[in-house]
Amino acid sequence: MAIRFFKNLFRKHKKGHIGLTAEEAYAPLTAYPAWEETEKEEIRYLPCENEPEAETQIKTEADETKPAADPPAEKKAEEKQSPVSIWMYGFVEEREIAKTLIRTGIIAAFRSVSEDATGFQCRLTQNARVNVDISTDSENVSAQAGYLIKRFQSAPLSNRDVKNAALMQIEVFNAFAEFTLCPPYSDEDVAYLTSAVYKIAEMVCGFVLSNKAELFRWDKKLLVSEDGRTDFDEFMPIRRSGDAASNSDLEAADAARRAKSIEILQKHGVDIPADMPVQIPESKAKMREAEEIVNRLAALFACALKGQAFTSPAGISAPAAFAANAVKRLDNQYGVSRLFTPKEAEYIHRSREIQHKFFRLRMESCQVLLWALGLINIGWPSDRADTESLLRIIRDADTEMLLKIAKPRPLHMILSMHDVTYRLHSICVRTDEETLRRMNLDHDVIYERHYALNWLLTADGITDWDKVIPKT
Repeated sequence: MAIRFFKNLFRKHKKGHIGLTAEEAYAPLTAYPAWEETEKEEIRYLPCENEPEAETQIKTEADETKPAADPPAEKKAEEKQSPVSIWMYGFVEEREIAKTLIRTGIIAAFRSVSEDATGFQCRLTQNARVNVDISTDSENVSAQAGYLIKRFQSAPLSNRDVKNAALMQIEVFNAFAEFTLCPPYSDEDVAYLTSAVYKIAEMVCGFVLSNKAELFRWDKKLLVSEDGRTDFDEFMPIRRSGDAASNSDLEAADAARRAKSIEILQKHGVDIPADMPVQIPESKAKMREAEEIVNRLAALFACALKGQAFTSPAGISAPAAFAANAVKRLDNQYGVSRLFTPKEAEYIHRSREIQHKFFRLRMESCQVLLWALGLINIGWPSDRADTESLLRIIRDADTEMLLKIAKPRPLHMILSMHDVTYRLHSICVRTDEETLRRMNLDHDVIYERHYALNWLLTADGITDWDKVIPKT
């Protein structure tokens, strides 16, 4: 199932379009055999079909008698190249799934990937190769963390609090990966590898060590360097679950989050009162378990698909039959019939015309929940969710699969997304639609995001989805 999931997840037509429409995806099995189980096969992604084959060299008898010519200058330069290594350190609550998370990022980032007992071998271009070694062994990772602590504990940072917080962060690392770019390679290859490592690091709340003894967070902000530089005025380590934190620490985190939200909004040309407090203090936030999120995602997606079937501009033939088939399939995969709230169950069985547009917007909530599970990224709330992208993930998986590949984002990231969304929502309820369009904001998208984030964090102690109130 995992093999089929990843193959379908990245499968596209030659022009780069998604292989199945929503109507095709939820058609009966007899019409579309893609639903049928296929045999498992080794994960080995082949090169692009338009890639030229290596030229065949033919030696003649005369050639063999000729003296070997000196290699060209470019070849000599390649021979002098040394391997380029980049190290990544991460913290994952469940250590045993760290390899799965990193592995998912590798498959998404590189053009060609193969795996054996020694690790991963990836290809960037025709010549450039990358080897990846991943370790979650406690002894090995502890040794790596000890090396970093020894290296940075004497760094002359003027801000002692940031330095101590950085060392505390290093102590909780429980996953390690080394990426090695082998010669020959170009400057573009080095740049691509570096970018890919940062994308993978984001999946595991990771930190990247450069060969210049600089430790960067996944967002490319310098945490600490050997010569005492940092991009942080204050830094809060990602804590293990259950680690105690003082009230002053939590209040400082809330203040830092509010300041960061205002900075983000100002970059997008959105002004908001600086004294507006956070809606959910970190001391009161409670994150949902991954299984709860997957269950809610499945139920919402079933309702959203039905809403789309009845309102899609493209028009779906026999929308009632389409919706019934989609719910049946999702029930087989996720057991959605037992996951609907009372309002959702009423819509699924006795829907009214006026409800279709409302439930179609739940696709935005699905996007937030997939983001919280670490399976997609979401951007500025100006465009509606791409249903086909969500479909590719949900359709080819089930509850067990999503729980295996999920990489839930840490609480502080969920809180940061919530705080920005909460402030945007407060603008939406006080601003006319024309002004919102000029600000590149979609009120419906922001409302749905705020609703889903409130549920994720059990805002105001509300646990029932139907009773969530996205207050501004």
